[in-house]
Amino acid sequence: MPNTAVTQDAVNLAQHRAAELRQQLIAHPVYAQVHNLAGLSALMREHVFAVWDFMSLLKRMQQMASCCTIPWQPVADARMARFINEIVLAEECDEDGRGGYASHFELYLDAMAELMVDTNSIQNLLKGISQGADPYRLLDALPIQQETRDFVRTTLQIVRMGQPHEVAAAFFFGREDVIPEMFARISTSLEQQGASVERLKHYLQRHIELDGDSHGPLSRQLLDNLCGNDLRKQLEAAQAASRCIEARLKLWDGVCRAISTAATAAA
Repeated sequence: MPNTAVTQDAVNLAQHRAAELRQQLIAHPVYAQVHNLAGLSALMREHVFAVWDFMSLLKRMQQMASCCTIPWQPVADARMARFINEIVLAEECDEDGRGGYASHFELYLDAMAELMVDTNSIQNLLKGISQGADPYRLLDALPIQQETRDFVRTTLQIVRMGQPHEVAAAFFFGREDVIPEMFARISTSLEQQGASVERLKHYLQRHIELDGDSHGPLSRQLLDNLCGNDLRKQLEAAQAASRCIEARLKLWDGVCRAISTAATAAA
C-alpha cells in the first residue's frame, strides 16, 4: 500500500464493508438449498477444499504466534502461542467421536465416505502435492467449480504473502467468526436428510462448539494485538477480511450452481 496517511474514517469504512459482507454470507441462499442428499453431496465436494486449505492458514498462524524453528527461542506472547497450539491440537488430532483421534479434515472425509460422496478431486490434489506438484496447477486440472479454485488461491496467497495482521484477519473474519453461524445453518438442513449424516453432524458440532466458545474470541484478541492502534494495519486487516469473505460468498455461489446442476441431472 502507498505510504500515505490513513484516516480513522477510511478504517471505519473498510470495517463497515467487511461487516456488510459478513451479513450477506450469513444470509446466503446456499444453506436453504442443502435440503436433500444430492444437494449435500454437491456442497461437500466443493467445501472439502475449504476444510483442507484452512490448515495452511492455521499453520501460518502457528508460525506467527509460536516458535516453529530450530534452534527454539522463547515467544513474545506465551498466551497467544498456547491459544494457537490448542487450535492446532483440535484441528490435527481431535477426538473422533469413536474413541480415537483424527484431524478435522479426516473427519470431513469420513463424513463424505459415509454419504458416498466422491473424494477423487481432493485426493488427487493431495497426491499431487505430496509428489511436489504446484497446487495452483493441480487446481486448474481438477473438475471443480471455478469459485472453489479461486477460494483456495485466495487462502494460499494470504498464507504466503500476507502480513501477520492480514493473516490474522483472514483467520478470524474469514473462518473463526463466521463458521459457527454458517455451520449451524447447515446443521439445521441436515435434519431433513434421509441418509445417515452422523459423521458430518459430529464435524459441524465440534466447530460450532470450539469456534463459538473459545477459538473465535481468542483469535479476535490476537488480531487486535497485532493491529494495536496502527490505523494502517487496521485498514489492511479489514481489507483482507473483505477479500476472504468475498471469496467465500463466491464459493457458495459456485456450490449453488453445482446443486442446481445436480438437481437437473437427477430430474
